[in-house]
Amino acid sequence: MGDETKRIKLLVESRTRSNGPISALFVAGIFQRLQNILYYIIDELEGNPTRKAGDFPNSVKEKAELVIIGMHIGSVEAELMISDSQMGLPGSATYGEKALLIADKILLDVSQEKDIGHALLKTMKNEHRLTRVLHELDAIWPDEQSDYNVGLGFGKRDIMRLQPSHKHVLQNVLSKPPENVEKTVVGRLMEVRVDQRRSFQIDTAEGVVTCTYAQDLEYRIIESIGRLVLIRGIMALEKGGKYALRLVNEKSIEDLKLLSLDKIRMKGRSLNLKEPILLEVIYEDDQYWVSNDKFHLRGYGSTLKAAIEDLNEEIEILWEDYVETGLEQLSRDAMDFRLELVASFGGEKSNANI
Repeated sequence: MGDETKRIKLLVESRTRSNGPISALFVAGIFQRLQNILYYIIDELEGNPTRKAGDFPNSVKEKAELVIIGMHIGSVEAELMISDSQMGLPGSATYGEKALLIADKILLDVSQEKDIGHALLKTMKNEHRLTRVLHELDAIWPDEQSDYNVGLGFGKRDIMRLQPSHKHVLQNVLSKPPENVEKTVVGRLMEVRVDQRRSFQIDTAEGVVTCTYAQDLEYRIIESIGRLVLIRGIMALEKGGKYALRLVNEKSIEDLKLLSLDKIRMKGRSLNLKEPILLEVIYEDDQYWVSNDKFHLRGYGSTLKAAIEDLNEEIEILWEDYVETGLEQLSRDAMDFRLELVASFGGEKSNANI
């Protein structure tokens, strides 16, 4: 894909007079909010747990840091570009390019004179993170009393003016309190509290997730300490101002023997596997060991996320050695193994919605 898929076009014009002065602080504020929008979207694409506060992970920042590649003075007409050096597989998009496509879809939805809540949730399913994106967009969007006109274009799209008459559509969505979000996580159960707070933590492939439970589930939770489990619950804002996954009943927890890996990273992008691969997970001496015998994969680390990332590096090495290598360099057995790699890692399921 060309560089145009990594660009953001911005136009700011004075409403008071032609080529009137533009506040540098106002433009800098827009740049920062555009940056935040991309960070929130990539945070969602990576599947990271929702955070109440704190900085974005470095893995998010490196995929969407914006740089200015052109600016015209008078009215401000700027062009920004993602400084993402990663390349997607042929015909596919990197995280940064996907983030711009999603931002463009959100901008188009907000520009419509109708109830857009349902459409927005199809574009970005995590309502809490979607709300943060909309707050950033609301701060950019001018109203009838604004001193400036503003236009935006994400990716290949030309600049589209943000009509002040449409700002109420955005604010109507933001005025509705976010609903609790259903979520399923898989990981190792650890650090159980049996006091009044009744909480425990799950070390998952995306990071540590805090969960809460009712008193009648205490024995069931204690029974699964140290085991690989699947947890279904409601991600809700707790009294302390932090998000936690709230278990509803005994069916909310299920012991597992193997970890199902249905997504990997290849060439800087997330790839949904046609069929998940199953991993054995062992925790010894404060280290995780994950393995898959079919593809001779191994990974280890101090967290489950680190161990899977280590295993993911082995997948990329195998891909380079067996798939990107010339066929004439492969033996018959290597050719058979290559076909298995392509069948498992060479394609993906539809991932139109986040």
